[in-house]
Amino acid sequence: MVNIDSDGRIAMTAAVRQVLVEKPTEFDPRKYLGPARDNLKALYEHKIVNVLGSAQKA
Repeated sequence: MVNIDSDGRIAMTAAVRQVLVEKPTEFDPRKYLGPARDNLKALYEHKIVNVLGSAQKA
């Protein structure tokens, strides 16, 4: 069994923190949740292909 939930939380939190550090006056969730979602998507794509070996399998 593989649990990638913690990795996902770390990826999202890192992206949110980066936006808030670079733009401390930004409070619109769309401005920091978008990059967080992009980070999460990239992580899961990496895990599917390189860790789970499930690319192109349906």
